[in-house]
Amino acid sequence: MNSNHQKNFLPDFCSLKMLLAVLFLTELLAFVLTLAVDSTEIGFLSEFALRSLLALWIALPSAVALCSLKKMLKHLNNGVVGALAFLIIQFICLLMLWLVVTALPQSELLMPMIEANEKTAFYARTLGISSLVSLAFLRYLYVLFQWQQQVEAKATAKLNALQARMRPHFLFNSLNSIASLTRLNPPLAETLVEDLAELIRASMTIDQALLVPLAQEIKLVELYLAIETQRLDERLTVRWQLDKVPKDALLPPLSLQPLVENAVYYGIEPNPDGGEILITGHLHYNRLFISVSNPQASEPVCLRPSNQIAIKNLSARLSGCFDGDGFLRVERDDKTYHVTLEIPYRT
Repeated sequence: MNSNHQKNFLPDFCSLKMLLAVLFLTELLAFVLTLAVDSTEIGFLSEFALRSLLALWIALPSAVALCSLKKMLKHLNNGVVGALAFLIIQFICLLMLWLVVTALPQSELLMPMIEANEKTAFYARTLGISSLVSLAFLRYLYVLFQWQQQVEAKATAKLNALQARMRPHFLFNSLNSIASLTRLNPPLAETLVEDLAELIRASMTIDQALLVPLAQEIKLVELYLAIETQRLDERLTVRWQLDKVPKDALLPPLSLQPLVENAVYYGIEPNPDGGEILITGHLHYNRLFISVSNPQASEPVCLRPSNQIAIKNLSARLSGCFDGDGFLRVERDDKTYHVTLEIPYRT
């Protein structure tokens, strides 16, 4: 999920998407106003063209003005921004009316379209329509902004809860590994406690972040594998193939470690001869793919509830952090189990 640092409800009028929206709404307004006329002396299409031209002369300069003032308006509260935006639109409307009705006809650059005795009524009617439409449009933007803020707040709270659940799971499984050695090999258990302390120190630096660089995730996995290598000795081998993957790519913290942990528990521990964990990655069309592969256990392995929670949480976090564009895919064959993490490449 992308962090939104927008301070007020006005969208970015410099963007092409917003400009197209303004064009569409302007043409729609001109069409509706033309339909509302009982009869027209110049024909429907000509009347629509004139209204559309005048509406565009008001809407486009207003969008340009709000775009140019974006940096200044960004630091103001919603009330001030709304009032300034409304006044800017009405000022531009009045300026364009003066050009069309008075200045250009007097300079013989435009044919007079309004009789002298109708100018005041035309000004009042057009400014009234502009005021009502502006207020409705600004109100819509404000309501939309509030709704987006609420949705983002709920999504952020959900992500924070998912992030928080990863840390107890991570510590539980690490302590589980050490507890199994306290009686069998106390010196090794003591060494693993020291490694775990280093691992916890490293994890605490990234635990509260929404996204972290891949390089930090790799360091965390290496510390975890150092603990498991001490415990499993020669039964565990790990092969890394991440040379072509950009290490500045961002991903949720504790993304790789649960995948590697599952590979150790389901692929290495049940096999008397151990096996190899293969960690690969590549960048394709601005999308990052990281896979963890391990051998299939010869016999069914009882699933740890904490491991199942970790994988479900990771899948939910990938989707949440990248607005539904992050995925976790599982594939398996007779000999190998593959888990692939797919996310957009961001730095």
